[in-house]
Amino acid sequence: MAFKKAVIAGLALGWAVSLFAAQEDRKPLVRKDLLVFGSGEIAAPVRDIFRPKTAAPPVVRRAGEPAVKSAAVFRPDAPPSFTLNFSYIGSVKSGGQTIALVLRNGQTVSVGEGDEIAPGYKVVKVTAEAIVIQGPNSERKTFPRQGDRP
Repeated sequence: MAFKKAVIAGLALGWAVSLFAAQEDRKPLVRKDLLVFGSGEIAAPVRDIFRPKTAAPPVVRRAGEPAVKSAAVFRPDAPPSFTLNFSYIGSVKSGGQTIALVLRNGQTVSVGEGDEIAPGYKVVKVTAEAIVIQGPNSERKTFPRQGDRP
């Protein structure tokens, strides 16, 4: 009987604590007082985030004002060179199509002709000896197969 009263008292105490905790004034997850509200117009994007990064100018942003580019910025006249870095490690022939095995960022990726290895970099041709990639400026580069030759 005493055990039953203790359990009921414990449940009642737990219920009272949960009611008290539910009534606390909690802070919101997003602090709206820190958000910067502008004129409602969105500025044009500075660059495509899915393309390789070139010398992007630093952006200065002040509360209530649109983003302003810094004046002293180096702008290259020539487009960026071929910046893709990977290793062509082999190929597999399947159903009349040659699939290339590429090692990129420590992971093996399989690609075929017409596939994109990275944004802006497209596979043009795959052979057992080499793979030809076309870059964002229509520049083509041939990567020979790495490793042992059979």
